[in-house]
This record gives sequence, structure tokens and C-alpha cells, in this order.
Amino acid sequence: MIKRIFYNENEQNIRAGWRMGIFTIALLAITSAVQWPLRMLLPHDTLLPGYVKGEVVLYGSLLLVTWLIAKFLEHRPPLASVGLPMRGNLLRELGQGTLIGGGMMMVIFAAEYSLGMITFTFKPLSVGEEARLFCASGVIFVVGAFGEELMFRGYLFQTMIEGTGKLIAVLAFSAFFGLAHASNPNVTFFSLVNVALAGVWLSIAYFKTRSLWFPIALHFSWNFTQNHICSFPVSGIPFTKFQLGVLVQSGPNWLTGGSFGPEGGALATLMLILAGAFIWYSPWISSWPLAWSIEQWREMRAVSQLQELTVDETTTP
Repeated sequence: MIKRIFYNENEQNIRAGWRMGIFTIALLAITSAVQWPLRMLLPHDTLLPGYVKGEVVLYGSLLLVTWLIAKFLEHRPPLASVGLPMRGNLLRELGQGTLIGGGMMMVIFAAEYSLGMITFTFKPLSVGEEARLFCASGVIFVVGAFGEELMFRGYLFQTMIEGTGKLIAVLAFSAFFGLAHASNPNVTFFSLVNVALAGVWLSIAYFKTRSLWFPIALHFSWNFTQNHICSFPVSGIPFTKFQLGVLVQSGPNWLTGGSFGPEGGALATLMLILAGAFIWYSPWISSWPLAWSIEQWREMRAVSQLQELTVDETTTP
């Protein structure tokens, strides 16, 4: 009876809730252990914000714990099984995500510009200065996108799906995603709803491809285009020195998002809904036929166990 509380006999695995707890404890322990030495070892860059080091430590620890738990606790492919295969549709998904995420933000920029809600002027930057800002922005938003997707659409999210189903997991982690931005500058209730909606959009991208590379690319290009190219704030944070130009808004905040950036306005709401529908229904976006899935893994393990049992029975004198 006690064993059933911790172990699912049908799935031959520790129950999802306990695995999520083990993962969380391991993440907290490893992050605490490596935080100080890694911060000291990481090179100092005067251009990048200081918090980037903290993100590298946290998300690096998250990747390590994901690898350890998948490999040694669940005995499955450590990266491919959480949506980070190093083959298949990798380059295609990165390209599609970059194109769609950046394109969505450019549509918002074009809509506001055509309605006379913004004025935009380029900064007088040299080629060298622009190259430095481009690279620094790339690092900031790649680290953020990779880490947040691994945190909110990675092992914990996928394990909750196993335990409760897709709907509950999507609603829960999208709400967590929104609440994680609750302390950002210039936040409003509407902006938190939109960030949570972005969590649903990114979850759809994961379900469609069974890969994290696609939502990572969507997340990165949405933020990078939003800040570096269009010069909007990102989730309330201006990142002013990393912007290509100077943007002044004059439209209503409920539509444009105001000082929170497009993510706080109705234009982003509409764009996220349309993009989510496009991703889900478009035949242009698809999963790799050999992409890992928990269902296939369970079937393969069941067959393997049956074969082992058959061999034992036939060899028993």
C-alpha cells in the first residue's frame, strides 16, 4: 500500500509528483552549491547586465539537473527526451521559430507605426558599435529564452503532463510563467494575462513539434526583435542601451502596452492567438517522425520487459 503512494506499477516508475519534487530539491541544491564558484569563474563583461551571470548559473544548473534526472532516475535519453534532440528537425525548427517570432513583433511594430502611434529614429551608431550591441542582445535573449523554456516547458512541465494531463499542466505552468513576471517594472493585470497567454502559445509550439528548440527560437526572436530591432521594452524592462533606435509611443496603453511594451497590449493578445492557431494547424510546422515521446518509450520498455521475461522462462530448467 505504501509503495503505491510513491510508485506507479502500471508505468513502472516513480509517480510524477514525487519526481517533480526530487527534481526541484536537486535544482535548489546544485544551484546553491555552484552559484558562488561559477560566478567567480565566469568572465566579466561591462556591456552585459550583471544579472546575466546569475541566469547562466541558474539555467546551467537546470540543464545539468535535467540531464541527471532523465538519465539516472528515469533511464531515458537525457536531452532528447525533454525536447532537446541534437538531430532531426533542429535547424528547421530554429529557423521557423526565428522567422515566426520575429515576424509577429514586426507586424505589431508596423501596425502601430501605420496608425501613427509611434515615431522611430535610428541611433547614430558605427558598424562596430552596432555589432557589439547585436551580439550582446543576442546573448541576453538567447540565455533568457533557453532558460525560461527549459524551466517552464521542460522536465517539470512534461512530468506534470504525465501526472495530470495536458490541460492542467498548460494552465498551471502558463500561470506560473505569468506570475514570474509579476515584479517586473510597469506591470499591469492585463500584461500578466498576456504573458500567461504567451505561455500557452509556447506550449502549443512544444506540443506541435515535440521539441523545445521551436519554442526557444520563438521566444528568443520575439524578445530580440521587440527590443533590439523595434526598440520596445521587453516585459516592462527597457534595455535601452541595447536598442537599435529611439522609439516614442503615443497610442492608448490598452492597445500598445505602454511602458510595459507590446506584451501589455491588445495587439499582442491578438497576435499570440493568431500565431498559436497558425502553429497548431499549419502543415508547414511538424514534428520529426523519430521525435521522442513518453508513450513510445513506455511501449518500448514494456516490450523489452516482456522479452526479458520470455527469455527467463525459456531458460529456466
